[in-house]
Amino acid sequence: MEGKGLVRCAVLILALVISGCRGTLENNGYAQVSINFSNSGFLTKALNPDEESVRNISILVYDSNGFLEESLWLEGNEIYNGIKLNLLSGKEYRFLACANYGYRVSEPSMEDVLNHRFHLAYPDEYTEGIPMTADSGPVSIEDDAHICLKLVRLMSKISLRVDRSDLDKDVELIVRSVEIGNCPKSAVSFGRSKTERQDECFAVGFLRDAEECSPLNEIAQTGISKEISVYMLENMQGRFSETDIKDDSEKIIDEYDPRTQVCSYIEVCMDYLSKDWKSSGRGLIYRFYLGEDRNSLDVERNCHYRITIRPENDGLGEDSWRVDKSNIEPAGPVSFSYWPDGYIRGNIGDTVHLGCSFTPSYAPFDVGLEYMMDDKEAGIYDYVIDEDGHGATLTFTGPGRGLIYMEAGEPVNEAALWIIEVNQPNP
Repeated sequence: MEGKGLVRCAVLILALVISGCRGTLENNGYAQVSINFSNSGFLTKALNPDEESVRNISILVYDSNGFLEESLWLEGNEIYNGIKLNLLSGKEYRFLACANYGYRVSEPSMEDVLNHRFHLAYPDEYTEGIPMTADSGPVSIEDDAHICLKLVRLMSKISLRVDRSDLDKDVELIVRSVEIGNCPKSAVSFGRSKTERQDECFAVGFLRDAEECSPLNEIAQTGISKEISVYMLENMQGRFSETDIKDDSEKIIDEYDPRTQVCSYIEVCMDYLSKDWKSSGRGLIYRFYLGEDRNSLDVERNCHYRITIRPENDGLGEDSWRVDKSNIEPAGPVSFSYWPDGYIRGNIGDTVHLGCSFTPSYAPFDVGLEYMMDDKEAGIYDYVIDEDGHGATLTFTGPGRGLIYMEAGEPVNEAALWIIEVNQPNP
């Protein structure tokens, strides 16, 4: 599976601009500051939250000492009617905004507001729109001053598609759900945010069900599906590795590493069918950690990550946390038999043929070559492996006791054991 196109894009960067125009000086030494709002008019897909809408906003103005000077709360049309503030001319202020929080933010000091966190009640809570913030930094209020606040979303957007072009022709993959694992419940409003403990993540993260995943099952002639998107609050977990990893399959965190409880990942559940295998229950599961690149675990606010999932061959090649095959079973019947009985006695010069028969025929098989080599070296018998590799013909060459162990692997998971005695006294 290749996480093709793990790209950070600037699609979400500029959502809303708050522009301020300073008015004329008053005789009392105050300047009138006008604050207006404009919307980019970006259109969104029906299944996605409105990425541009601003339903409510808190505007906070702090003086140079970090104390709250003005606190405004606007809803609906009030946002676009224009705002006028009287602030001391020649003084320095810092303007902050919190949009789509659904409640008024009014912290008494800069220290308090910089520690403020936004909390989601559940992963896809967008009744108020996507939460956004803006920070002007220090601004001196003078004649012809221009204040511009850029609202930045606290959330990241992850867009997924599936490239089936490298799959075997008999393989059918139908995506049934996409979920964000270790999906944060909250984020720092201003600054970088990361989850520190497992209980700071939702038990079930942002989820797309079968109907919402249907675009991933609409396949173009190129083998690449349409796209869906999922959303999450920022989670900046730093670098995955101190050295560059060259392959996506290496981006696996040890199960005992505490980062497994806080680093965000994507989990894709699919119905699977091929001539040899079929899925049951939750089906075949693909998982992969998010990040800026293979060496990163950062999911940054206001960024758009585009990912292509590209399974190869039978889609089952990896055997790790990334490819969960626990719900994969044989498409046909399973059987195992062996011959002759497990206890073989003979004399020097005798020959005997032993082997196994099993279905499905593609199951891995160990004919027990190491056992036979040891017994040959001990002078007990010589051997010729069957052409199909599922048995052997033994020719007894000397007295002694040996054993042979043959095993069929997944999905058969059966074995046969023979005890060989040559020119040994009767028991």
